[in-house]
Amino acid sequence: MAGLKLRVLYSAGDQVLSSVSNALILFAMAGPSSVSAFGLAILVFSILTAALGFVRGAVGTPLLLMSAYTGKRIRAESAHAVTAAAAFGVLIGVVAFGVALALHEPAVGIAYAVAAPVVLAQDALRFTAMSIGEPEHAFFSDGLWTLVAFGVLVVTWIRPDALSITQMIWLWTAAGTLALGYLMVRIRVLPRLRGLYRWWTSFWTHRIRFGFESGIDQLAAIVIVAISTVFIGTVAAASLRGAVTVLGPFAVLISSLPLIVIPESVRAGHTPKQVWSTLRYAAWLTSAMAATIGFAAPFLPEVLGRLILGESWAEARHVLPFLGLEYAAVCWIAGVYNLYRTQGASGRLLKMRIIQSLTAIMICSSAAFLMKTAVGVAIGLALSSILVALCLVVAAQRTVRRTGSVPSRSPNKHRSSGDHTQADDRRRTGTGTLAGTTT
Repeated sequence: MAGLKLRVLYSAGDQVLSSVSNALILFAMAGPSSVSAFGLAILVFSILTAALGFVRGAVGTPLLLMSAYTGKRIRAESAHAVTAAAAFGVLIGVVAFGVALALHEPAVGIAYAVAAPVVLAQDALRFTAMSIGEPEHAFFSDGLWTLVAFGVLVVTWIRPDALSITQMIWLWTAAGTLALGYLMVRIRVLPRLRGLYRWWTSFWTHRIRFGFESGIDQLAAIVIVAISTVFIGTVAAASLRGAVTVLGPFAVLISSLPLIVIPESVRAGHTPKQVWSTLRYAAWLTSAMAATIGFAAPFLPEVLGRLILGESWAEARHVLPFLGLEYAAVCWIAGVYNLYRTQGASGRLLKMRIIQSLTAIMICSSAAFLMKTAVGVAIGLALSSILVALCLVVAAQRTVRRTGSVPSRSPNKHRSSGDHTQADDRRRTGTGTLAGTTT
């Protein structure tokens, strides 16, 4: 196992590469495409993104909570996790195809249908690498994927009409298949069907909670974009998603925190007070950067903006300041969520996420209906996020004052039904519990 500093660098770097590979393919699709075509492709891509969020919660978070266990125990859990992720990917692929077909883009739907199982299975194994303390394998896997995605982008720069959106997705999927194979070999985990049902039903309520908590945010984003499209048109979807793409680095920073904080806190047995101190420091840094970039980005030269987002830049630049404020607030929201993730509080997390999502949907829907502009929706996103962030930070401070110096429970003695290791094949820890055994 690598040292702490190397693990942190590889974990953060892997999340950067994972997100960059997605962002690069979006950039590639945005450049040569019309605003309408890009908006339609983005809508289908959002379905895959929401599914990715669910898998990260349902199988990823429980794997990270097992970081104090031995590699053998974690790999036994991962064999079922990757199988479940791939099976869920097949279902998501069918949904993506249906949506694309309804939008008269069947070729795009077929490409996404094939991509879904690959993307979800590879992501599940990334969490395995973090849990066993070998994030370098995930880093190199996503590095390979990113390299191919960057190659596709370069081709669109050189010859904008060289590749269609469908061909770009196929190339991206092929790279993901290579990345998945690399991870299977390096961390020595293969899919396992036997015992899959018992594995899922053992702690299914907690997996569902973690999954919906992680994925519901993306579902809310889909609803907001869909409502905006109804009231404003596909230009709204392109401008909002385009602005989000520009602010992608902050989404990467936010999403990388669980991969670092949870496993390292579990191994070290940190108290909630120690965890919150680290998360609060990270939130101050990232929120200040997000707000700064959001207000500065619209002043980029027109040529550079169009190079990044193509025709969508003209619309996206107007919403960037407000989405910068939204991301600043989301940095604090994510900090609170990660505090509760380290405690395995799946029920509390889900309640908080539902409140956040409903607040955003109601405010943004009202803004879209009343103002009928993408800027109005962006203002709604900023207001809802700031309101939720203030409430959650107050709740987190109260939690830390109440339990800040009390170590969290040790791993529950119950084991997943797919675990065939002995009871002593575990290491005790002060923070975090075995997958799904928390309340």
